[in-house]
Amino acid sequence: MNNSLKSKLENEACFLRISIPYDKRDKYTTVHFDGCLASELECDESFVPPMYDEKTKLLEYWVDLREQKLKDWDENNGYLHVWAKVRDEGTYTLYDNEMKPLWQIHGYVPNALIPPYDMGFDDYLELTIEADGTLPEWQKALDFSDFLVRGREPGPVMSYRWNHAATAYYDVLSYKLDKEEAIWLVQRLMGKYSISAEEVAENVS
Repeated sequence: MNNSLKSKLENEACFLRISIPYDKRDKYTTVHFDGCLASELECDESFVPPMYDEKTKLLEYWVDLREQKLKDWDENNGYLHVWAKVRDEGTYTLYDNEMKPLWQIHGYVPNALIPPYDMGFDDYLELTIEADGTLPEWQKALDFSDFLVRGREPGPVMSYRWNHAATAYYDVLSYKLDKEEAIWLVQRLMGKYSISAEEVAENVS
């Protein structure tokens, strides 16, 4: 274990930026709001969840780790319970008190730090948000172990479109698909996300 990094995160990490993809039409990344399954359109189609960025198609939650409270939460949003099966499609970035990025995970949910802890299995994320933005289920003892094991130097947070592009491109490289499988995957990527194979190769590391 990197003891200097552990000490740095424990002493300097003040904020956590949670960035997860959200699209009602996507049945693979499921997000529930107060028990309503958004991906199956059980919610009102006009419903726009708080902290949603239309441009990037991401839900972005900024957590004040010391106060166990969401930053910039509008009390008019009221109470909200978020349950999401994010799997490996989220980005989680730690910041210091001056909002300088410290360390980042792109991939599975760091459930050592983010609820539901023992029941998350690194796939699920659960936020119970009171009207004043407090997170009553957030544990006061901060555990950065997932960041120490799976973290990296902070990079850009990819939009929903690029997040899926990266996943598909990673599949081509990591699983060493045969030629026909790779062609099928790239064609699907190009058709669904309007991204060329050349654009993926240039932009996804």
